[in-house]
Amino acid sequence: MPHSAPEVVLSAESGYALRRKELLALVKKLRATGAQADLDLPRVAVIGNQSAGKSSLVEAISGITVPRDAGTCTRCPMECRLSSSSDPWRCQVSIRWEFDSNGKRRHEVQEVTFGGVITNKAEVELMLRRAQAAVLSPDISAAKFVTMSADSLSETGALEKKRLPFSRNVVCIDLAGPDLTDLSFVDLPGIIQNADPEIVQLVENLVMSHIKGNCLILVTCPMSDDIDNQKALRLARDVDPSGLRTIGVLTKPDTLTAGAIKQQEHWLDVLEGRNAQHRLTHGYFCTRQPDDAERREGITTAKARTAEATFFTKTSPWSRSSHQHRFGTANLVKTLSALLTHIIDDSIPKLQKEVVHQLTTCHSELDALPPAITSDPASFVLSLITGFCGTVHAHVQGGPGTEQFVQKNRLSYAAFKRDIRGTAPAFLPFPSASEAPLHAQAYLGIDLDDDDEFQPLEEPSAAHAPPKAMYLRDVKRYIASAVTRELPNNVPYPAKVALIKDFQSGWGQLCQHVFNQVGRDFHDVLAELMRHKFQRYNLLHSRVNAALQELLKICRDATVIHLQNLLKLESTPFTQNGHYLSEKTSKTLARFKDARSGKDTMIDEIRHFQARKQTGAPSKRPQANQSQGDRPAAAHAFDFSALSSTKSTFAFGKSAFSAPSYTPGLPTTTAPASSPPKPKASPTTPAPASSSSVSPAIPKAPAPQAQAEQSSSWVAGLEEREQLETDALALLTKLGYKSLKVEDLGKLNPPDEFEEEMQVMAEVRAYFHVAYKRIIDYVPLSVDHLFLFGLSERLQDTLIEKLGLGSAKSTERCAAYLSEDASVVAARTELLGKRERLESVQKELDNFMYA
Repeated sequence: MPHSAPEVVLSAESGYALRRKELLALVKKLRATGAQADLDLPRVAVIGNQSAGKSSLVEAISGITVPRDAGTCTRCPMECRLSSSSDPWRCQVSIRWEFDSNGKRRHEVQEVTFGGVITNKAEVELMLRRAQAAVLSPDISAAKFVTMSADSLSETGALEKKRLPFSRNVVCIDLAGPDLTDLSFVDLPGIIQNADPEIVQLVENLVMSHIKGNCLILVTCPMSDDIDNQKALRLARDVDPSGLRTIGVLTKPDTLTAGAIKQQEHWLDVLEGRNAQHRLTHGYFCTRQPDDAERREGITTAKARTAEATFFTKTSPWSRSSHQHRFGTANLVKTLSALLTHIIDDSIPKLQKEVVHQLTTCHSELDALPPAITSDPASFVLSLITGFCGTVHAHVQGGPGTEQFVQKNRLSYAAFKRDIRGTAPAFLPFPSASEAPLHAQAYLGIDLDDDDEFQPLEEPSAAHAPPKAMYLRDVKRYIASAVTRELPNNVPYPAKVALIKDFQSGWGQLCQHVFNQVGRDFHDVLAELMRHKFQRYNLLHSRVNAALQELLKICRDATVIHLQNLLKLESTPFTQNGHYLSEKTSKTLARFKDARSGKDTMIDEIRHFQARKQTGAPSKRPQANQSQGDRPAAAHAFDFSALSSTKSTFAFGKSAFSAPSYTPGLPTTTAPASSPPKPKASPTTPAPASSSSVSPAIPKAPAPQAQAEQSSSWVAGLEEREQLETDALALLTKLGYKSLKVEDLGKLNPPDEFEEEMQVMAEVRAYFHVAYKRIIDYVPLSVDHLFLFGLSERLQDTLIEKLGLGSAKSTERCAAYLSEDASVVAARTELLGKRERLESVQKELDNFMYA
């Protein structure tokens, strides 16, 4: 059986009645602030199909006459708020604007009175028509409708064309009087079935939006139609499938004739809860309202209620029902009032918790958004630009927290140094590849530096092709091809110049490679700094980006021109560092002569170096530990003008520094792992034929265990050799040969048929070291000062000029620059409005609880 409403005392003087008034007043205040947008406020909603008797029921509950027309007359929600009072009857119509003309919820809800207080019930219907017309015409001032006549409201002219078919804004009716019960409910438009599909769906969506959640659904069901045909009842079941929140109101019982006994019994089963299919927790009520004839005669509310009671008392089968408390409008109103009061009372603690939770979430979401700009736009933009330029300079300069970019550049410059060293002339002091010893290629893998220690050259990157090995006969042919008018035993100077230019031919490409690498890293830094600083402001970000790209091009072009000039200077062999050139030539020549005489000192030095690495002994010069990975290779030929072309530049967004295409490196050969620790090959000993294009390779070291076992013997043998060399130098000193060094011992060898070629090789190799030491310093310094520092130092002045910060209209310009993304602005505005609503709700709840 359905549960009945709690039995309560409803007199105006009772404590319960006072509590009920306070609860209804609280909900009214909350709705006026727009709290229903965020909270599920308790409510009663009246729904029904067209011609279901819904308007008559509303009139019976409220005591007023609502608009009636053929078809749909209620085109917006009408909220009736009834209050018992000892004062004379009065009515105030208001409009609660919750949505704009596009149906979007407004950030600030306003409940505005419409007209003055009404004390004559006959005036209410026209005022409700006027209020509904104003709601349906949101673009026209509501004040224009307050005094509009009924004829003007029904005109189908220009005004009618601007009206919306339906609206979600609410017409509010506050009624107070001695004959009213404290109750609040929302009358929703009647559900349409025979209309355009979009209109049908629009009305259903409006109804569904009100009956979800903490809502008592009052469904009017006319007995003139089968209950299974009641679409309003089906909608209620969709949101309340268990029937916990639905109350059925059976209307038009007088339409069932005395002969329709089966229909009467069917509806009686529904009313008394015997029909399991349609059973509801709060059950059904049955009311009888005046028909059209009685309304035309002007029947009063009191007479209507008397006629209703008489009908149910004297008409079968209603008169014999045991559920008499479910007949009549008064019983319905009493039950609704008690249920609504109970629901509101139970909801208050839940609302308080929900408000606290939503306020916390709202504050968190607001904190996650960038704060709104409140200062002068020009000052704010200037501060953004100043901060951005300062951060760029900090990254270019390097320091705590901004050191990564400079550290990346140091690695790029170190790789550049290794690449330049990798272009050293590949001279081998043997007649040809077929006449060279097995380990000949090892001579290309070591070099002599100022600390007199042999160091295997680091593996160069693939930014250039390795130089082609040149043997003594190759150099001899090279010299011969350059001879013109020279005297015998004079090497043509152009031959040396040509050999020097050969090893410099790839330097342009290597300069481009390191410049591109630094440029790409700088691009990444600038892009991230711009994103962090200006991502809120699309227009400002775009303008700064455009100005920055223009400045980048200027600094890039200046750097390219300077690098071109550096390479041009190197095209003419020159140095005033004669002592270093002479010393380097002598050392290299002595090394070549040692190799020609069969002394494998270079191989010994390599093994000595490897042994010290294996045993953990420190080196005089630590090895670089930065792996270069796969880098793009490039041809020797390089046109520096390519750096200033579109493809070689970088831009923020899609384009970036261009990179040369990859070319696989040449294969390398290594000495067999089984080679003896100190081979004694002779220059005249035939060796296996090998291609002269084979790239340099250090002899493959023995396996780690074997290497560890051999390291001590290698070191001992080298120490013995060093002692012998020291003794020899001492003897020569006694003979009067002063200031001799170990490398000078090679000069004691007898003249060689390739003496001239070895001298040329030694001089060219020595000059390589002179030029190499210049270029590895000047190129990084040029990139740093002309490109990086050049941009950093000019950036702020450029941005101030390009953004027009000093112009007459700088304030207007900056205001446009600071226009945020529409979604961010909308999110902030919505959250601020929500916070304001929730704070108002929290204040009202606190006042209610602690009053």
